[in-house]
Amino acid sequence: MPQKLLKKGEKIEVRRQNGDLVWYPSTFLHSSLNQTYVQFDTLSETEDSISPLRREYVSPVDVRPAPPPELHRYFKVGEIVEGFCKEKKGWRKATVVAILEKSRYAVSFEGEGRKGSLAEMEQWELRAVREWADGSWSPPFRLEEVLQNKSSESEVKPRGLILRIKCSGKASGMKFNEGMLVEVKSDEEGFQGSWFTAVIVKPLANDKFLVEYRTLRTENKTELLKEEVDISCIRHCPPAIQRVKPFDYLERVDAWYNDGWWEGHIVQVSNGCKYTVQFTNTDEKMVFEHCKLRPHQEWTDGKWVAVPKVNLADVSLKSNKVKLKRKHSGKASEPTFRDGMMVEVKSDEEGYQGSWYTAVIVCSLCCDKYLVEYQTLKTDDESDLLREKAFASYIRPCPPKIVRVDRFKMLEEVDAWYNDGWWVGLVSKVLDGLKYAIYFWTTNEELILEHFNLRPHQEWIGGKWIVAFRKKSKLLVKNKLGKYKGENDGLGLDPNFINGMKVEIKSDEQGYRGSWYPAAIAKSIGSRKYLVEYQTLKTDDGTQLHKEEADALCIRPCPPVVQRKDRFKQFEEVDAWYNDGWWVGQICKVLKGRKYLVYFNSTTETLEFQHSELRPHQDWIRGQWVFC
Repeated sequence: MPQKLLKKGEKIEVRRQNGDLVWYPSTFLHSSLNQTYVQFDTLSETEDSISPLRREYVSPVDVRPAPPPELHRYFKVGEIVEGFCKEKKGWRKATVVAILEKSRYAVSFEGEGRKGSLAEMEQWELRAVREWADGSWSPPFRLEEVLQNKSSESEVKPRGLILRIKCSGKASGMKFNEGMLVEVKSDEEGFQGSWFTAVIVKPLANDKFLVEYRTLRTENKTELLKEEVDISCIRHCPPAIQRVKPFDYLERVDAWYNDGWWEGHIVQVSNGCKYTVQFTNTDEKMVFEHCKLRPHQEWTDGKWVAVPKVNLADVSLKSNKVKLKRKHSGKASEPTFRDGMMVEVKSDEEGYQGSWYTAVIVCSLCCDKYLVEYQTLKTDDESDLLREKAFASYIRPCPPKIVRVDRFKMLEEVDAWYNDGWWVGLVSKVLDGLKYAIYFWTTNEELILEHFNLRPHQEWIGGKWIVAFRKKSKLLVKNKLGKYKGENDGLGLDPNFINGMKVEIKSDEQGYRGSWYPAAIAKSIGSRKYLVEYQTLKTDDGTQLHKEEADALCIRPCPPVVQRKDRFKQFEEVDAWYNDGWWVGQICKVLKGRKYLVYFNSTTETLEFQHSELRPHQDWIRGQWVFC
């Protein structure tokens, strides 16, 4: 087939025939003499949820441009269409076998050598069958979708209006013809921000039109509702956008609810392609599946344009107490742990502290406990998935998936996929080939990991996911570490520090006493001094790990890793991971959920820490580690 000149990043479709002919949504990367290099938008390298999207070379004859989106189109029983098959993750031919309520269809996917399979599809999951030939689509696309059987010219008075249109204002500047498919909005209290699909029956006087709704009926349910509306309440249907990738946090969307599209934005991304949406003109939230959402678009300067994400500051300041009118009762609430819900469970076992494992809630138990079934851990005999009891304080919803396209930065806080779970660490080095050295402060280890084995670290705080941007270390610390101002007290013998040895460096400056920062010995420079390279502090330009001279009396070996399974007690001395180092403090209060308030004598501050962010305090005395 003649090839269109493709640009890098352009959306295309790639043909595959493994029994069934499927067109896969893809992205064009580049081409050679007889091959095209593409990235499949819906296929991964492996079945693993964190696996990168598949890339491969394909024949140019199996590539075509992505067909442009059409305005809302309605299909007839028996019509041959293409439907987006969730099982195959691509477009397959199907036959419409029934028209269902709320613009849904029952279709039959045809497969070679077997009976067709039935599926229930949304309107936007179907499209007309077209062929790409001689550089154009056949049959060609129409500029507008026109109703095939026009309504009668005689005016039908509404019988029991479901909603009252109260729009007013200037004309929209759009032109509307008879039979045109449009969307009509309402300004009635409880329906603000909602748009309903309709067809222009005929124009009336004073910039008004008679419209017939496609999803609303009269109160007696005998016919589609017709109504007189002002031109300021009418707009063209926005172009359909087949959204394959997940929606993002704070992204503006339209949600299909109560037979119309309601404006809102994403406030939580859940596992299983579900989202919590807050409606723009109300203070209510509801959970929707991916297929019930579309990207929000605005009609600006005569064209449809995408809109930026909602400003978080505007959202927090907004206060609107208008209640959404709904057909079904029930309010959205804070996420609760329901049977079958996908969650993450943390471990405080020795050697595993600070790690999170994907699990499913089996059922709730007494005493604020749940029975969970891990998705990556098995029983000792490897026969079944591991099940165990877990406290609610050890469980959190799965964090929203953030696809990180750009590279992680030096000392950025990340979650690393290792040993079947997610471990919190710091990027200590950015290496070639999309690899990183990750430092784990809970075990004092450093591992080399691939880009796709990392995700941005997020914290579940107050029922919300917060991206944990790395706290910037105080630059003053760098110049105050490793400088000893006192006299040798005889408690710390100077061990033989060798090159590459992992150590910790302290400061005796006021306000920094009691803090120790992980480092490695680079080399000895004589006079009981060493050149050290910090593992969690970087240079001012952010390109390398910070190096400096350190006095031997400010250096000690790294203490043995002791991961405390039992709770810490009040007044117990601990080391707390804070500001990229270990700070000596004292437990002043034991909180619920394995959390503590820790008092720092050097700064007179009291801060809250999780159990996994603490370690038992040890002192280096006369060449030995001693518990206090």
